[in-house]
Amino acid sequence: MTRASINQIILFVKDMAGAVRFYRDLLGLEVRYPSHVADDTDEMWVELDAGACSLALHGGADELPGKQHQIVFKVDDLEQMWQKLHDAGVNIGEIRLLEDGKSAAEAVDPEGHCFTIR
Repeated sequence: MTRASINQIILFVKDMAGAVRFYRDLLGLEVRYPSHVADDTDEMWVELDAGACSLALHGGADELPGKQHQIVFKVDDLEQMWQKLHDAGVNIGEIRLLEDGKSAAEAVDPEGHCFTIR
């Protein structure tokens, strides 16, 4: 049986520097990426260590109206999980190659929440 675990939570933000200050300075999450950047204002992706998973802040929320968050699930077998979700009628996109060289597919749960399997 293919299973999933939460690997990452992505929050789409309008104010990257403010979001980084909140999660890093107030909640104490350590920045994983990018390392050693003095000013986060113009970053489009900042990843923080949130324990068992990472919290990724994705800039450009102004250009993505309505998209506020996404949960990323790590799965044992991407193709098998994709087929299982597809066969169950889940609104799921094709498996595609991401910038980091890993494959993933985006989907929407029955309540309209976006998630990714990878």
